[in-house]
Amino acid sequence: MEETLTSLPSTLASALLPWLPTAIVMGALVIVWLVVRRVFAAQKAHGADIRYREQGSRLAMRLLGIVLIVATIPVDNDLRGQLFSLIGLLASAAIALSSTSVMGNLMAGFMLRTVNSFRAGDYIEFRNELGRVSQRGLLHVEIQNETSELVTVPNLLLVQEPYNVVRASGTVVSAEVSLGYDVDRRDAEAALLRAIENTELGNGFVQIRELGDFSVLYRASGWLEEAGLLVSTRSKLRGKMLDALHDAGIEIVSPNFMNQRVLDPAEAIIPLKRRFVPERDETGHAEEVLFNKAEMTSAVEALESKIKSLKAQLNAEPEEGAEEVDRDAVKAELSKLTEELEAARLLAKNEAEKDRLASKEEE
Repeated sequence: MEETLTSLPSTLASALLPWLPTAIVMGALVIVWLVVRRVFAAQKAHGADIRYREQGSRLAMRLLGIVLIVATIPVDNDLRGQLFSLIGLLASAAIALSSTSVMGNLMAGFMLRTVNSFRAGDYIEFRNELGRVSQRGLLHVEIQNETSELVTVPNLLLVQEPYNVVRASGTVVSAEVSLGYDVDRRDAEAALLRAIENTELGNGFVQIRELGDFSVLYRASGWLEEAGLLVSTRSKLRGKMLDALHDAGIEIVSPNFMNQRVLDPAEAIIPLKRRFVPERDETGHAEEVLFNKAEMTSAVEALESKIKSLKAQLNAEPEEGAEEVDRDAVKAELSKLTEELEAARLLAKNEAEKDRLASKEEE
């Protein structure tokens, strides 16, 4: 009995010693991951967008952990070789099976981020549906459409099929109307130019798009500085076109007008004049309702961009003869923007949690 107790420590040591390299590797992986998480937390606290780096780091750590554990477990070399062969076979099968989906979308995501043809908050028209980009992921792009629904589009589709992008920095807003051949084009163009001016669009112009069988198709266009108000401005432009044409005595009854009533040929189909009532300014209301998630994502990215610019100012070496940067003012602005960014991220997180709970209740 005493001999058994005496030999127990040496037996345990001889049994556990071969596993020591594996334990060291696992401990080292845990320590490295904790350090990486601290680094990511610090970057996130300073306003950096680390979603993709964090996801990539997790994937890399898992793959590295599997390889190192297999390399250090106490088995004979033949079995270790078979395990590596099995891992290689499984990886090859996964890549082969998902090459047209997961891997394809992953590579397409990297391509889209490299080209950087659109950002969060930009309007994008894909398959004749207009929406705003609310999120860009590794495998898909999330678009919030004009009915406030979230549409998920795989990255691979955006690479393979054409799409139109409206930059948030400005765009041309257009609306079309068909008028009869009895309307002098100069009168129509003058009325439409007044409508563009009343919509507060810049560089307005009118085009004759088509000479149809029964009507002439006109397009009124102007430059909109704030593209975030695209939907509201399009509606406003159409309303101003109606008002301008009616004020000019031009009736809109084409391309085909069928009426079973007997009308006086001199009677124009124009609404009666109402007492003038100032219009309420509802600028941006439609966008705030329809594209709430896209608006929040766009605001977060805008704050991140400003923070990055301010940090670059602090870290830049002053040039000879250039005016010295007020570092205290820059730091104060940086602190203010960081607080705004944290509040915006918290708001976006709460909205996402609401959507998740709502989806769960519907299920």
